[in-house]
Amino acid sequence: MISGYEKYDYLFSNLKPHTIEGILIFGRDDDYIKSQKYDEVTNFENKIWADLYTNLELLLDQYASREYLLGIKALPIPRDRFPEFDAISPIVENSTGWTLLPVAGFLNEELFFEVNAKRQFPVTDIIRKSPRFDEKYADRDIRNDEGYTPEPDIFHDIQAHVPFLMNREYADFLADIGALGHDIITDQQGLGPELVAHNLKRLQNFAWWTYEFGVVKNNGGTDNIRRSNNDIDYEIYGAGIISSYDETLNVVHCAQGSSNRSQFLLFDIEEIVMTRYDYSEIQDRYYVIDSMGDLYAAYYENKDLFFFEG
Repeated sequence: MISGYEKYDYLFSNLKPHTIEGILIFGRDDDYIKSQKYDEVTNFENKIWADLYTNLELLLDQYASREYLLGIKALPIPRDRFPEFDAISPIVENSTGWTLLPVAGFLNEELFFEVNAKRQFPVTDIIRKSPRFDEKYADRDIRNDEGYTPEPDIFHDIQAHVPFLMNREYADFLADIGALGHDIITDQQGLGPELVAHNLKRLQNFAWWTYEFGVVKNNGGTDNIRRSNNDIDYEIYGAGIISSYDETLNVVHCAQGSSNRSQFLLFDIEEIVMTRYDYSEIQDRYYVIDSMGDLYAAYYENKDLFFFEG
């Protein structure tokens, strides 16, 4: 949908070569549905999950956003073993109408936004550093370590994204983004493939800098549900940060002033939609919103940004 259409790329800032080409991508014509076979999960995979979870648990308890902490407390997401999709999905559905959609891996833009518009969240049961992950990518080189992998795995999908789906405002916001993405792709306005690709990139930018790598100002109101008070100016709500030990530490260290690797920038939706990103490295910036309500308002009030007409 996007590949090969670059006429308007010169308008973007922060242009970088994307490393997503190494990832296996599934579309509607592929066998993208892959049910979880929970009885086939190995002890080794359970240990990988447990290590990832425990390494991040205290960091997230101290620095993740209120929406995340309330969501993960409400779900049967175990610390020591793989989560079971069939145990989690009905609870999310009862709360906000979303269900988990077990898939084989990364979905293309068309399919991803389509299922999101239907309140279906794609999840995979493969995990980084496992033999199944290595087997899947035996014929190509892709980053695969405990700190980060560009391939969405079960830890990223379930531990980082799904807790937010327990929040009604967030769940409605994500479903609306899915519907917007579907509207862009189907080109109801007749803009043509170059502008469709450009507007889709704008939406991808927005998603990346918000629900994947966004932070929100810390007003102290979440400390009553933390084990330790948040001692930085921000709370983390981006799932790409939450599922990465390296990225979470980077946010904390930069906010504490012990590192200058990344900068914190004021949230500006017009800047965000025009700023590209890199899948493969620690992010060089994080956009800071005043509140989740401000994020939702900025999105709903500026949808015209995603229908650039040239």
